[in-house]
Amino acid sequence: MKRKFINGLNWDFLDVYSCKCIHIDDIFKGYISLIKINKVKQKITVDYEQSDLCLLDDGYKCLMFLPDDEKWCVSAVYDTSDKIVEWYFDITKENSIDEHGNPFYDDLYLDIAVSPEFKIAILDEDELKEALESGIITKGDYDMAYNTCNKIIKDIIPNKDFLISFFNKYLINLEN
Repeated sequence: MKRKFINGLNWDFLDVYSCKCIHIDDIFKGYISLIKINKVKQKITVDYEQSDLCLLDDGYKCLMFLPDDEKWCVSAVYDTSDKIVEWYFDITKENSIDEHGNPFYDDLYLDIAVSPEFKIAILDEDELKEALESGIITKGDYDMAYNTCNKIIKDIIPNKDFLISFFNKYLINLEN
């Protein structure tokens, strides 16, 4: 299981970037960060449904929201024109802050990618199953990951006000 920070601390592909991170009390309470990517070491692309999608490149922005008391984290990726590229949900075992005040989550393998057209792709089910079989996670963790995934698909993704308005609001607020 990987510990990931929402301020870009352990993102190997970043070369030059800036980050602003705050705690908010909005639709959800939690930490939100804006990572402005000036330069990447390598462009990040993915292949969903037989089409290459550039996820991160020079000039892109990534808003990450880590809610308190939930088992997920969501990233909203924007291109150089501030158009949404993708929302990406990581299912998490724990959301917290470290001893230096850096918000983080422990990634529980299962992910959900949501396109600007609200098409949903569940990702890394094989990694979750492998982690269970190798004893890295428990059956309880495995079940919780799928329960959280189903909750996100049923309750969070259909809330377009959250995905669009919430993230657009913080994109503007954190840029200033």
